[in-house]
Amino acid sequence: MTNRSYVELLHPKQPGFVLVTNAYKKYSLMRYGISHFYQFEAVHDMMSGIPDACVDIIFCSNGNKLETKVAGTPLEKIDVETMNRCDHFGVRFLPGYNPVGRHVKLEELVGKEIRYDELFDSISERDEFFEKIWSAKTFEQKIKVFLSYYIKIYDEDKYESYSLGCFLRKEIMQSGGNIKLNDLSEKTGYSLRYLNQVISEEFGMPPKELIRIIRFQKAIDGMTQNINTSDLTTTGLEAGYYDQSHFIKDFKEFTEFTPRKYINSLQQNCYLDKLQVIN
Repeated sequence: MTNRSYVELLHPKQPGFVLVTNAYKKYSLMRYGISHFYQFEAVHDMMSGIPDACVDIIFCSNGNKLETKVAGTPLEKIDVETMNRCDHFGVRFLPGYNPVGRHVKLEELVGKEIRYDELFDSISERDEFFEKIWSAKTFEQKIKVFLSYYIKIYDEDKYESYSLGCFLRKEIMQSGGNIKLNDLSEKTGYSLRYLNQVISEEFGMPPKELIRIIRFQKAIDGMTQNINTSDLTTTGLEAGYYDQSHFIKDFKEFTEFTPRKYINSLQQNCYLDKLQVIN
C-alpha cells in the first residue's frame, strides 16, 4: 500500500484525550500501520475513550517512574483514569494492525488494557528501548526512538503483501465502513462464512461491529475537522448513515451524547485551542 493510499484512509480520533490536557501534540505518520503519535500532560484524573477499532501503546511518566500499556479499542464510551500531571506519549495504530501480534491476538485486546513491558521476547531489548524512551526529552525524539525500534519488528509481509487480509483492510478502510460482506464476497470469490472468520481475525471483531465503528469514526473525523462549521446532518449522510435518526442512534450508543451535544462539548472545552498538529 502506498503512502498516498494511507492518507486517503480514516484518521481515527479520541477527542476525549485532547480535552484532558491543555496542550495535545499530534504527529500523523500513516506508515507502518501507525496512524499518529501524540503527547500530553494530563490535568484531569479521568478522560473518556470512544470506539475506534484501534490499538494504542501508551507510555506514562511522572519523572520518577515509567508505566506502559497496550490499550485495545472499547466497544462503547468508557472513562479511563489518567496519571494526573504525568506526561503521556502514545502511538495509535490503524484498524487491523496489531503492534504486539507476536504475543497477543487483536481479539484479546478489545476492551482491555495490558502491560506493554510484558510483551517482549528479550528483557535486555525491552530495557534498552524503555531507557531510550525515558531519556528522550522532546516529542520528536520519542517518535524517533519508537520508530527505530518498531520498524525492526514490523511484519511487512503480513501487512504490505498482496494477501487477502491486506485486501480486506484496504477495502473496508477506504469504504469508510460503507461496504457489505456480500460485496467483499463478490470481489474476492470467498464465502461469507470464510470472510467473516478472516475479518474477525484481522480486526479482532466481527464485520458488523467493525463497520459500525469505522463509519462512526468517519463521522467523528468529519465533525472535528469542521468543528465550527459542520452541518451535522450532512456529516452523518457523508459518513454513510442512511438518515439522521440512524446517525443519532449509533452516535448515542458510542458516546452517550447526540452529535450536537458532543460537538458543543468539544467547542465549550476549547478542543481546537488544545490540539497542536505537528508537521
